[in-house]
Amino acid sequence: MSVKSVVITVLLAANMLLATPASVAMESIMVHNANARATFALATTAAVYLTVMNHGDSPTVLEGVSVSSDVASQAQIHTTVMDGDMMKMRQVTDGIDITPDAMVEFKPGGYHIMLMGLVNPLEEGNSFSLTLHFDNQADTTVMVTVGEAAKGSAHQHH
Repeated sequence: MSVKSVVITVLLAANMLLATPASVAMESIMVHNANARATFALATTAAVYLTVMNHGDSPTVLEGVSVSSDVASQAQIHTTVMDGDMMKMRQVTDGIDITPDAMVEFKPGGYHIMLMGLVNPLEEGNSFSLTLHFDNQADTTVMVTVGEAAKGSAHQHH
């Protein structure tokens, strides 16, 4: 091996080591169990549930979400709040803080992602992409799996 080859190999290895922290930082957000329930034929809304974990060393804010216009006209982060004796859903407009080593669960009765203006009903067994937008992290795109419809539920979102 020539001296030139050794120098190039060392420089490439050093470059990869320097690039590693940025790669790790971008992968500090993990999203698990992204799912939605199948909807009835005329539904215009649906909810997505998932878990977001921050494995990084600094806090981040989930600022928004988006889906393809093939799925819905818009996606929003919502939460459920008590208003007197009624539970109501409200859009979260100032983001969700996720501290280091924290986990935020999107579930019924709490945070969830609303899909509004569904183009077609969500059918069991199908899946679609959802993108999460963070203040100081790369966008994270996950596949949402559509499960069976809620049994015996007349509940509709909004």
